[in-house]
This record gives sequence, C-alpha cells and structure tokens, in this order.
Amino acid sequence: MDTPIEQQIFEQIRKSNKILIVLPQNISADALACGLALRLFLVKLQKDVLTASGGRVAENLKFLPGAEAVSNQISAGKSLVVTVDTSVKKLEEISYQTSADRAQIFLKAKSEEFTPQDLSFSTEKFPVDLIFVFGCKSLEDLGGLYEQNADLFFETPKINIDNHPDNEYFGQINLVDITLTSTAEILAELLQKYEQQLMDQDIATCLLLGIISSTRSFQHVQTTPKAFLKAGELVALGARQQEIVKNIYKTKSMPLLKLWGRALARMKILEEKKIVYSILGQSDFERAGAGQSELLPVLAEFMDNISGYNIIALLAESAQNSERLILAVHEQVPMQKLVEALGSGVQILNQTMGNYKIIEQNFENESLENLETRFLDTIKSV
Repeated sequence: MDTPIEQQIFEQIRKSNKILIVLPQNISADALACGLALRLFLVKLQKDVLTASGGRVAENLKFLPGAEAVSNQISAGKSLVVTVDTSVKKLEEISYQTSADRAQIFLKAKSEEFTPQDLSFSTEKFPVDLIFVFGCKSLEDLGGLYEQNADLFFETPKINIDNHPDNEYFGQINLVDITLTSTAEILAELLQKYEQQLMDQDIATCLLLGIISSTRSFQHVQTTPKAFLKAGELVALGARQQEIVKNIYKTKSMPLLKLWGRALARMKILEEKKIVYSILGQSDFERAGAGQSELLPVLAEFMDNISGYNIIALLAESAQNSERLILAVHEQVPMQKLVEALGSGVQILNQTMGNYKIIEQNFENESLENLETRFLDTIKSV
C-alpha cells in the first residue's frame, strides 16, 4: 500500500536537520507567505532553516514575521566531517578547545584509547538535507538561484508544493492541488495535520495572507468555499487579518503612486484590440524614486481601476541597455499563440491577478521605441 504524500513529507522532515526553503525569482505573495510560515514551523521543530530567493521581497510584504530572513543566495559552506569508529571502542566523552591558531577535539573511549586508525575524514557533500520549493512550475522559475546551485538541487531531495495546473512535478515528492486557489491552503492543511499545536498567530498570519492575496481578498471569480473555510480556521488561530489588509491593500508607497501617475500620463489605448499599455523610461523610475519592484504593483493598479481589456501591458527600461515587457493577459486570449508570437525569453509568472495571467519578457540592447514597435506588431498577429 502506497504511503500518503503527507506522510512521506512528515517523514522527510523528521529525518532532516538542515532544510532549505526556496521561492521563485518573481516572488508572489502566496509563495512568500508559505515560505515564511514553513520556516517558523520548522524552527519550532528545532530544524536549521534557510529561506532563499533570487528576487526581492515587495515592500508591502516586509511586515510579515521572518521576511528579513529571506536570503538572495544559498550558503555553499561545507563542513569537514570527522567520523569515529565506535563499533568496538565505545565513546564516553567528547570535548574541544580553541585558541587563536588552532582547534583541538578530545575523544575519550570507555575502555581502550582511540587511535588515528579509528578516525576518518570527509567533506560534507551539500549544506542541506532537504529542499522545499513553493509556487514554481519548474526549477527554472528559481532563476539564478537554481543556475548557480544546480548540483545541490539535483542531489538533494525536493518537496514541490504548488497549485498551478502547469506544474512539471519536478520534486521527489509533489504536493500539487490545482483545485485550490492558493498554495497557502495546501500548506495550512499539511501543517495542521503534522502538529496542530505548533500553529501560532505568526504562522496563521502568513498563511492567511497567502489566501487573501491569491483570491484578491476573496473577490476572485475562482475563489472556492474551501478558501473561506481555511481562512476562518486561520483567523480562529489568531491570524491578524486587519494587519494584512492594512499592509497589502491600504498602504501604498509614495514611489509607487508617483510611478503609477507617470504610467497613467503615458497610457495608450487600442480599442479595436481591447489593449491598454504604457511606457516607462529610466528617468520615470528616477523621478518617482521607484525601483523595478514597483512595476508589478503599478500593473495591479491599472487592473484595479480599468476593466474590459484583454491585455494590459507595461514597457519599461529596467537598466542601461536592458528593457522589460510585462503583460496581464485575460484568460480569453489564446495564451500559447501569444507566447509563440512574442518569441524567446517569455516567462509566465507564477501568479494571477483576477482573470489575468502575468507574463514577462526581457530584452538587451533594445530601445523603448523598437520595443513598442515589436509589441504592436506582435499584438496584431494574435
């Protein structure tokens, strides 16, 4: 009889001491919420936990407990392992002392003394025993974090938790449920089954944020009764709902508002194609005091304030000789046809905004004028 997936995950957690939690390059609120909730939970189990992503945490999500612990790199430090053969001589005591230029380890056996022949030395192969991946359809969604540590991801057991239908089931264990509106619902159910008593206000707050952000505060057309029920359970556990709403919906930074205003001033409408787009140059970011992390929130502001369009796009100068195209594409648009028309380098982000999927494409040595021409030619062919 096959062991249930949840039980397989529990067993992996029990036998692991060092656990890595990785989030996608484009960190969605749902993925971040899951990563932080699991980190808090594992720390209570006295696990050594590292949370990492190649991307940046959005300003309005930094209030979450543990958000400051998300690292942009995976420590490659490996330990020297000293192995003592205790099959014959039993270990009674171990101690050590250090000085400025040396460290000494003292091993005392119960009967005969240990000799150098009883010792062997090796280097720890990898710095973690287990990897959790949240909100990624494939390992490529981790970006540079995966590319720089490919051997680690290849050799270490991976647990893949996600709710997107295009997930590639890349983990040794895959907990993927496409019937739920958020990955946070999946994780909440898992943690409650593992150790319900370890759930606290901070963990519940993280998970509730994942549900609220994925359902657009329960306004998403695909919000399920399960989402409402799980949210209610988390509130009962002490999740700080008002704190979540205040930070992700009612607090907008001045740089974001300035950049949105500049995008509105440059808004162009193609009524026959039901397309809205705007162009932001490097000077717009500088004058607004904004960075690239404000680009997706600006897109969200457009979507919150206009309706009836199939595609909402932002063409932005992301750095010198580097441009970025971000599109919100309505589910009615043939996505595969659009992706093929855009060409290489297109990435479908692991997040949705209402009935829209978000896709991104990056360019090198392409002027904004040429990018606009390319964009308009592409749209005409779809």
